[in-house]
Amino acid sequence: MFHKTSFYTLFLSICFLFPNIIAAQTPVPATKPAAVPSAVSAIDTTDFTTPNGLKVIHRRVTGNEVVATRVYFRGGSRNINEKNAGIETLLWEVAQLGTKNFTKSQINREKDGVGTVITSGGSYDFSVVASLCVRQHFDRTWKLLSDVILNPTFDEKEVALEKDKLINALRQENDDPENQVTSLSDKLLYAKHPYSNRPFGSVETISKLSSADLKAYHTSQLQGTRMLIVVVGNVTLEEIKAKIEASFGKLPKGDYKQSPPPEFTNNAKPELEIIDKVVPTNYIRGTFPAPSIGHPDYPALMVAQTILAQLFKIEVRDKRNLSYAPNIDLSTQATNTGFISVSTPKPNEAIRIMFDQIELLQRNILPPAMLSEIVTGFLTTYYRNLETNDSQAARLAEYELLASDWRRALTWLDDVAKVKPEDLNRVSNKYLKNYHFAVAGPAKEFDQALFLSR
Repeated sequence: MFHKTSFYTLFLSICFLFPNIIAAQTPVPATKPAAVPSAVSAIDTTDFTTPNGLKVIHRRVTGNEVVATRVYFRGGSRNINEKNAGIETLLWEVAQLGTKNFTKSQINREKDGVGTVITSGGSYDFSVVASLCVRQHFDRTWKLLSDVILNPTFDEKEVALEKDKLINALRQENDDPENQVTSLSDKLLYAKHPYSNRPFGSVETISKLSSADLKAYHTSQLQGTRMLIVVVGNVTLEEIKAKIEASFGKLPKGDYKQSPPPEFTNNAKPELEIIDKVVPTNYIRGTFPAPSIGHPDYPALMVAQTILAQLFKIEVRDKRNLSYAPNIDLSTQATNTGFISVSTPKPNEAIRIMFDQIELLQRNILPPAMLSEIVTGFLTTYYRNLETNDSQAARLAEYELLASDWRRALTWLDDVAKVKPEDLNRVSNKYLKNYHFAVAGPAKEFDQALFLSR
């Protein structure tokens, strides 16, 4: 049974966001929305595994001259502990500062001369070293990228300089109230979970890491079964196979076996932790457990999140001017999370309004015509966000690493198109609760009963 007034509020708000709904002359049946081109083509995408266990995903793209290469190392937080957290982030940053065959200056000249970009990053489930170049310079870029991965020198001076950069960034994070509540809200949910070991580390853990530590850890990562390589661009499969064999074919196979991380154990009730301090405005973030990208509920919750993000904007920002950027979003992790966040001078009023919008989806069923219009717009936006070769490579890797099958990326649009009104109601009730809130501001500004009521 739905609340009639709330339902019409929801209907009018969404009609404002998606005006084509009003133009509809007759009800639209609950069928697929208008077709949206597939972001990743099954025809030109394939994979192979080398004899030493290294899996490679290749997608041939002939419409542009950009080649995106991404080399992943599986495990993330499960590879590290409370003593060496941050080692993968530090390792792959330093690896770009000098190798057996390229000095730091040579690496910089190579990149600047041909416009090649090489980056690295760590996450809770994997680390990645990536390159982006034009087809003309792919051979040279491959040599540079593979040497960064295989033969970094870990010069002690460069290690010290990079440690200082990371430590300064971590200290700045601790001084920023928005970053503080982000870190703390995650920490509350991640208690007793492998994700409690942050891939970025801490001031304490980064400070203690040495060049010798990086060298030893680097050796442990160079195993075929631990790695994944994704290449998207105008490069033939035969060329990729030859390069993989020449560069990585002699690595040991290892015995790494991919498995999903455990579920969160601290997820049965809401939490609130207050950082009691004087700030220009109050900062709020509430983290909640969410399905990962391979879970059947993920498409429906993504659509629900899209609707709520717009409702938050209308009700919190546009109508009441309580915050510039109220937000709800989903992460991309094997054991996944979502969050709601807002910075505001009136925290209780803002969070109460956000709770009200969530309750609209929890108590009401959208008409099929309304959902069809929303999903069409969602899919179009999603496709536009995957137009670059690099974003397609990242998406293929995410499904392989987090859902154990890159082919799931090919059916994503169909999965979203199958979402029904009842699915939005169901996932909103199932997941949008038990928020782990971290807030920064004077303690007297926060109604603890309100924050712990959902």
